[in-house]
Amino acid sequence: MKRGAFTLVELLVVIAIIAVLIALLLPAVQQAREAARRMQCKNNLKQLGVALHNYESSIQTFPPNLIPGDNFDYSAGNWGVLAYLSPYLDQTPIYNLMNLNAPTYSATYPYNIADPNNAKAASFIIPMFLCPSDKAQSLGGDYGVTSMGPSNYCANMGSGINAYGGQPANGSPYNADGVMYANSHVRMADISDGTSSTACMSESTLGISGVLSGPASSLTVPTSKIYAYPAYTTTSLDDATCASATTWNEADPRQFLWYSGEIRNTSYNHYYTPNDKRWDCLTNSISLGFTAIGWKAARSMHVGGVHLLLCDGSVRFVSDTVNATTWASLSTRAGSEVIGEF
Repeated sequence: MKRGAFTLVELLVVIAIIAVLIALLLPAVQQAREAARRMQCKNNLKQLGVALHNYESSIQTFPPNLIPGDNFDYSAGNWGVLAYLSPYLDQTPIYNLMNLNAPTYSATYPYNIADPNNAKAASFIIPMFLCPSDKAQSLGGDYGVTSMGPSNYCANMGSGINAYGGQPANGSPYNADGVMYANSHVRMADISDGTSSTACMSESTLGISGVLSGPASSLTVPTSKIYAYPAYTTTSLDDATCASATTWNEADPRQFLWYSGEIRNTSYNHYYTPNDKRWDCLTNSISLGFTAIGWKAARSMHVGGVHLLLCDGSVRFVSDTVNATTWASLSTRAGSEVIGEF
C-alpha cells in the first residue's frame, strides 16, 4: 500500500502561506499592543490630573515646578511637580523619604545628591511616571546615584516667552505664563483662560547621553537625542542663537530624574510644536544665576502627536500638525486668546 506524503512543492506552498499570514497579522498585533500602551500612557496622565486637583484643593495652589531658593541659588532646589505630587499618587513612602528642604544636587563638582535619602528616592523607578511606549527604564546614573528613575511627563511652564526684571528672558523658568514654573503659586482661579483651554502637563521622550556637534542646520532630530546647547547666554534665548549655533553638544540624558523640575527633566514649554523637527534649545543664563533655561517641545513615541493633560483633568491627543498659534495659546493661563479646534 502506497503511503501518502507531502511533496516538496506542497510544503513550500504551505510555508509561503503561513509566512503571508504572519506578515498580515503581525502589524495588526503590533498596532493592538501600541493602542494598549497609548491607553496606559493616557491613563497615567489622567491620574496625574486627579493628583493635581487634589493638591490644589489641599494647598490652594498648583505645585511649583522647580524651587530654586533665595537669589536664584541654583544649588538650593530644583524640586519638581512630581516630587510634590507623590503623596497624592500613592507614593507616600517615597515622599516621606525625601527632604524637600535639601538641594536635589550640590552646586559644586561632582554635583552629587548630598542627602542620602534623596539619593535613594532618586533611584526609584515609578511605573506611573513612564510611558510604556518608550524605554520605561533608567537612563543610567549620575550625581552619586547608580541608577536614577526617569519620567516621561512634564509640567507646562508656558509659552517659552517670559520677562524677568525688565529684561527679555526667553525660555526662563521664572515668572512664566504657564501654570507650573519656578516658585509659582498659581491657583485654579488664576487660570482665567479656562481650565479646559489651558495645558497642565504633556509628554517628553527619554534619551541617553552622547556627544554630537556641528552646524545646527546639518543635524537631524533622533527621538532619543534631542538636547542641543548653544553658548551660555547672558539674557535669553533667541531664534538666531538656536538656529545658527556652530557647535551644539548633547551632554546629558533626557528626562533622567523624575523629581527634578529642571527643564532637562520634568518641565517643557510651547515655543515649539509637538514633536518639532528642530532640536530643543537649552543653555544656562548667567544673568539668572546660572539657571538652566530653554525651549523644549512636548514629544512622544506615539505616531502623530502627544497626549496633553488640560487643567480640567481631561487628556487630549494633540496632533503634530496642530496650528502653532493654537498650541502657544494652550500654554498660557491668562492670555485671553480665542482657541479654535485642536
